[in-house]
Amino acid sequence: MTKAHFVIAVAAAGCLAGCFYNGPVAMDMCMDPCGGRPAYECDNPCAECEGGCADLPPLGFADPILLWTGDTADAASVPACPAEAPDLVFDGYGGFEEAHSCPACLCTEPSCELPRGLVGSASAACDGTGSTSFDAPAGWDGACTAPAAMSSDEPGSLLIPAPTVSGCAPALDPAGAPPELPVPWSVRARGCVGSVDRHTCRDPARICVASPAPLPAGFSMCVRYLRPGVPACPEVYPDLRELYQGFDDTRSCTPCGCGPIEGSACSALVSVHEDDRCEQLLGAETVTLAGPKCVAGPDLRLESMDARWLSDEPGACAPTGGVALGEATPKSASFFCCQSDEVIHAP
Repeated sequence: MTKAHFVIAVAAAGCLAGCFYNGPVAMDMCMDPCGGRPAYECDNPCAECEGGCADLPPLGFADPILLWTGDTADAASVPACPAEAPDLVFDGYGGFEEAHSCPACLCTEPSCELPRGLVGSASAACDGTGSTSFDAPAGWDGACTAPAAMSSDEPGSLLIPAPTVSGCAPALDPAGAPPELPVPWSVRARGCVGSVDRHTCRDPARICVASPAPLPAGFSMCVRYLRPGVPACPEVYPDLRELYQGFDDTRSCTPCGCGPIEGSACSALVSVHEDDRCEQLLGAETVTLAGPKCVAGPDLRLESMDARWLSDEPGACAPTGGVALGEATPKSASFFCCQSDEVIHAP
């Protein structure tokens, strides 16, 4: 017997022995125990592929895995690995955006505000000598009011303070981008694997990969490139996917602010009366943002006061801030070549 004949005989005996299931050899089920493969590949005779037979990858690629990708930023929607391929071997991202948008900044509108009250002086020069405060109610809109005086003495003069302009406050445009920066990627990815057997597919150009059939939605059979650089995907795995396992995020937005108020024109006519119903006029002065006015006596028996706007134009503030800074930089690039469909071959 030649050496070649001996090898074939031993392989055939192994195939035959592999079909012995606690009893006689099932010859009708094992007429071709090696499934048409050469005898030297027949290390698991009569075995069937439990999963699907995928095309063998070329050199430089790892064995096939199940790769899920989805256009989602919601971590809750990332599926778990299938029961047939339970081991997570890749968890990453793709579709990184180079630029990001910041919320648009606004400024609340200022408002013209009336004086908060009057100040009486014992002298006729509104110099604060023996001063007496006549306070208007909070948020006074100019309606007739009888202020409470600190002294019952008649003042020699009354100082009517200038109106003021309330400040602007920074705010976000509700129609603009949300305050929180969105995730910088648009693709989520997950790679799963189970058992792999090179000798249970009848076609020696295929490899048995544990997998549900058909593949779940979003999953494809893919091979990972193991060498540096970007691969040229083989014909049997034509779809190139560039994914990353992490990223550095330095994105930020400058805080919103408001510039100075510009274009304000606030003027009011303030009147003082000697009765408590604003009917007996003592005097009136127009006050503007330029400064206060002084009403001199004698006989300033102040009992009430009122006011009305002559010009109510508070102006506006220019918003500042909302400028995008930094970027999200992906790292640890991985390249996968995937089958264009989501169907795996039968054994």
